[in-house]
Amino acid sequence: MLELKGICKRYVTQSFTQVALDSVSLSFRDNEFVAILGPSGSGKTTMLNVIGGLDHFDSGDLLIDGISTKDFRDRDWDAYRNNRIGFVFQSYNLIPHQTILENVELALTLTGVGHAERRQRAREALEKVGLGEHVNKRPSQLSGGQMQRVAIARALINDPEIVLADEPTGALDSATSVQVMDLLKDVARDRLVIMVTHNPELAYQYATRIVNLADGKITDDSDPFDVAKAARREAKPTRKTSMSFVTALGLSARNLMTKKGRTAMTAFAGSIGIIGIAAILALSNGVNGYIKKVEEDTLSSYPLTISKQDYDLSSMVGGQGATDDDSPENVDLSDDSAGGKAKGTDKIPVVTAVKNMFASVKSNDMTSFKAWLDAGGDGIDKEVNAIQYGYGVTPVVYRAGKGDEKPVRLVPNAMTEAMSGGASSAATVSMESMGTSVFNEMIEDQSLLDSQYDVVAGHWPTTANEAVMVLSSRGTVGDYTLYSIGALDIDELNDLVNSAMTADGKIETPETGADFTYDDALSTTFKVLSPADAYRKNEETGMWTDMSDDADFMAAKVADGIDVHIVGVVRPNETANASALSPGIAYTHALTRQLMERAADLQIVQEQLDHPETDVFTGKTFDELQGEAKQGVDLGSMFSVDEAALKSAFSFDTSALSGAAGGMDLSGIDLSGLDIDLSGVGKDIDFSDIMAKAPTPDFSGIFDGLELTPEQMQQVGTLANQLFEGFLQSDQFKALSPEDLKDASKLSAAFSTYLESDTAAQQILAQLKALGGDALAERL
Repeated sequence: MLELKGICKRYVTQSFTQVALDSVSLSFRDNEFVAILGPSGSGKTTMLNVIGGLDHFDSGDLLIDGISTKDFRDRDWDAYRNNRIGFVFQSYNLIPHQTILENVELALTLTGVGHAERRQRAREALEKVGLGEHVNKRPSQLSGGQMQRVAIARALINDPEIVLADEPTGALDSATSVQVMDLLKDVARDRLVIMVTHNPELAYQYATRIVNLADGKITDDSDPFDVAKAARREAKPTRKTSMSFVTALGLSARNLMTKKGRTAMTAFAGSIGIIGIAAILALSNGVNGYIKKVEEDTLSSYPLTISKQDYDLSSMVGGQGATDDDSPENVDLSDDSAGGKAKGTDKIPVVTAVKNMFASVKSNDMTSFKAWLDAGGDGIDKEVNAIQYGYGVTPVVYRAGKGDEKPVRLVPNAMTEAMSGGASSAATVSMESMGTSVFNEMIEDQSLLDSQYDVVAGHWPTTANEAVMVLSSRGTVGDYTLYSIGALDIDELNDLVNSAMTADGKIETPETGADFTYDDALSTTFKVLSPADAYRKNEETGMWTDMSDDADFMAAKVADGIDVHIVGVVRPNETANASALSPGIAYTHALTRQLMERAADLQIVQEQLDHPETDVFTGKTFDELQGEAKQGVDLGSMFSVDEAALKSAFSFDTSALSGAAGGMDLSGIDLSGLDIDLSGVGKDIDFSDIMAKAPTPDFSGIFDGLELTPEQMQQVGTLANQLFEGFLQSDQFKALSPEDLKDASKLSAAFSTYLESDTAAQQILAQLKALGGDALAERL
């Protein structure tokens, strides 16, 4: 039972509103033939579309068997149309490339009926409308009346409760129209048929009820129906609307095959679009991948470094920055100022670059920062390839001696000591930042290393005892690397550096062209120590002494050192835009950890940790050392005179004895049988008196204007002691008499002669110049 209550439908355009249905209320019986008449534009087709669910009303309600459709969703309307409604259109709406049997059968594809049953029911429907002999014909082979009967058969195939016919005879002649009307009248015996027509004669002849519409309103109803007085029939169960995948695929394939040319052109045009989109996506992904790789490669060579304290040197180096606050206001500093001067003042604007640099100094809480990273860093692992910590641990590398041969120190060497500014064996940490360190720790991102490097021999290191040789992009190895691993004689390098440091222009370079193979590289082994291994405690003073020059002491330490061997040779590949490793030797983080654990077990480190406020090398507190650094260093406390060495420096001079004989000819006297005891010759010389009367050198201004750290000042003292001890052992000093020692001018002249003639003294001076420049050497 179908009921319309106050249905309104409007079509609104930008400047006009067309009222198609204006509060239409109408009820229909379950089985009757209703004809709706009215002029064009009266709302007949609109009401038919609203009843069939093809269009939705603006207001009012449509009740189906007493059920409101106000809250129907799209799937509810689909089920309503598929189960309850059959449509007969004026233009037939038949698919031209299918047979009429397939056209009728198509209506059953959404009901889930099997293929065999669909085919049988479609034949029966066509036989009912008199087209059983034409089932294999296409619509183009039928007349208009026959096509309309096919449309009626298609509408009836689902056994609908309501058949909606929109101008079913509009395109037919009178004879054919009568045939179609007879068929519709027969259908209306057991169901509701609602027909819209402009032919009142056919309507009054066949319809059981006539409804007239004008301007969207009902003007007449020949047989009104009161729903309240009628008994309701039981609604048919709703069938599920569905189509199997095979059915949909078959329909699609048949439709494509009927229009091969259009299908081919559409497929070609679509493929062009798909290929274009794929090409753009591929290009985009490729560019993004390339940019990501460049970023990774660049950051692996120049990683983001966070240190405890840092400042900006760029403004100071470039001389740029803000002027002093005291500079005159409104000063024109542009290049077009008159004569290049600032307008309005004779003052030169002062750029406070140094003040700004130190004002920019920032300090970071590295302990808390590391704890944050170790705790996950709020998911920072997703944004980085590797996080690596620098502990200032630099391996001390030795080549173990064979048999009675003493071990040879390879790193640090004369080159690293010269570049680090001193001769201390522990002063090697700064070498990494200066690019002169051959041994460097590997980054802990094996996938990144694999993408940047090709393994040309061996394999990547995995343990603390393994290292890899890193070649340049050309596949070469530097001779400095070979010196540093003992493949070339390290003494040659040391002699070269010392010769260059003397600056006398006499530098003899060794012959080059050493043969070094991949097998040589993979057979290279060396010993690694911690810098703290080189110190021994002086039991008398309680201080710690650098014993790196004591061969016997270091031999015992080297024997207990960490064995490391080269297990692979790698080279940057052609696709790498940058390299994460520097040419030389790369070792694993495991070696760094082992060196740290080794150092932590040493007594010198434990003492320093137990007394963090005291320097274990000097016994002074760090506050005292800092105060001394600010006030200047008393060099008199750095230098000591070894009187025993001074006494042993004197020998018996026979020429002086000849002078004492007053011209006596002693050449003929045989003195071979004499046993002369000269051990007491120098015992009567009062060296304390000599040193007491010697002028005391003034060391107060020796460091004026020089920026040296306390460690560098200590190195200066060590070098100066070596210089003076060498002078005491020199021929120049031995030639001085006790009286000459009291004469400062003669002592100074002898010292100057010693500096100019002795090679060892010149090397020490060169090291002093490297520490503090020519000014320091001249003052000493």
